[in-house]
Amino acid sequence: MKALFSFLLAGFLTSGVVNAQTSSAVIAVDVNKNSSLSINGSSNIVNFTLTQSSENFIQKNMIITASQSNKKLYLSENRLTVPVKSFTSSNKMALRDFYKLLKSDEYPTMDIQLNYIDLPESSNSNTGMAVVDVTITGVTKKYQFPIKTEKNGTRYIFDVEKHINIRDFGLKPPVQMMGMLKVDEMININLNMICNIQPAESAQLNVPGGSE
Repeated sequence: MKALFSFLLAGFLTSGVVNAQTSSAVIAVDVNKNSSLSINGSSNIVNFTLTQSSENFIQKNMIITASQSNKKLYLSENRLTVPVKSFTSSNKMALRDFYKLLKSDEYPTMDIQLNYIDLPESSNSNTGMAVVDVTITGVTKKYQFPIKTEKNGTRYIFDVEKHINIRDFGLKPPVQMMGMLKVDEMININLNMICNIQPAESAQLNVPGGSE
């Protein structure tokens, strides 16, 4: 299955592509190269940020089928595979400890499975909630990730942010320098996606050689 961070498609909440009158739609998604995923953490001495470009875990151009049922949105591509060693950081010690903590040689990826997106009660809302299964070091936990959406024509900016406890996955915060440096067990996961979303039929009409 193609890797896809399905959270970005929460734009359907306000796009009108999938609404109360339609049960499904085929969508063209074009992901901007400046989109990124980051993990922010802290210790008793210094804060740190690990980042990677969306190009490492999501296709630039995709055709997706979205289906709505009982205020829930389901997507045909609903799995994300994030390569652990594609994260980078200016804090080399934090990055090394992150690789070690996630046992990157044994578990080279973090996996996210989207179950569905809860649609808001109000059609004017720009916030949705994605229900997902997150798998780290072979341990799977269910979370709800809030999604905020900004829209300008067919251009969307999606902000997904969630605090999680690494102990949920049986992991212990690293301790360094004979106990003087202690990393906090809470981390913040943030996805910033910039993309163009429109009906697949319209996208095909806009490319050279498309149907007339």
